[in-house]
Amino acid sequence: MFAFKRFAVKDDRCAMKVGVDSVLFGSWMDVNGARRLLDAGCGSGLLALMAAQRLSEAGASGFYIDAIDIESGAVADSADNFVASPWVAHLSARQVSLQDFADEADPASYDLIFCNPPYYDDSPTSGSVSRDTARSTDTLSRRDLLFAASKLLTDRGRLSLILPFDQGKKMILEATLFGWFMTRQCFIKTKSTNLPKRLMLEFSPSPGTRMETETLVLGNERYRELTSGFYL
Repeated sequence: MFAFKRFAVKDDRCAMKVGVDSVLFGSWMDVNGARRLLDAGCGSGLLALMAAQRLSEAGASGFYIDAIDIESGAVADSADNFVASPWVAHLSARQVSLQDFADEADPASYDLIFCNPPYYDDSPTSGSVSRDTARSTDTLSRRDLLFAASKLLTDRGRLSLILPFDQGKKMILEATLFGWFMTRQCFIKTKSTNLPKRLMLEFSPSPGTRMETETLVLGNERYRELTSGFYL
């Protein structure tokens, strides 16, 4: 069980556990003005809970967040975590793939889709079948992710992602070829002198007024500022 300032998360049944990357990503993604949100590959539901906290603290009341995952354990953890949170009326968890969800959901109905997507192009071998499945692009390729998002997002909607740096560069190329516009990017480093470890990205079907770029070092002042609303 992980205790945050306004909610707690248990992740004993889901393959992908709570980690620093997820907390940073949930703090960085832009939820402003979003009323319908989709957590694609929700895991424990942490990102959906963070989005709900941020929206409620900004005074939003009419928002709703759908959380989906192909793994039954993840959906079970998310559902329990949502019920135990102050925002249960704004959250739901369902076992379904993003591809199938995009086929059945109302088109152009989401303002924000956020995702910590699979990133291994080759089959990973961690020793855990469920963890390897969650991290393999066999279950959700970059192209499938972009295609589903193009169906589900409004014209001014946003797609927010976090990926290992090398995979993030592949996603930028794929999204550009797909006709998307990158509106934000953030390089994550473990030390200021190191190469980036992770890349947080935001894309939109429509061009933004400007493209924001920043670099974050884990533990620095900007990192502490971003995550201060969540860590005890």
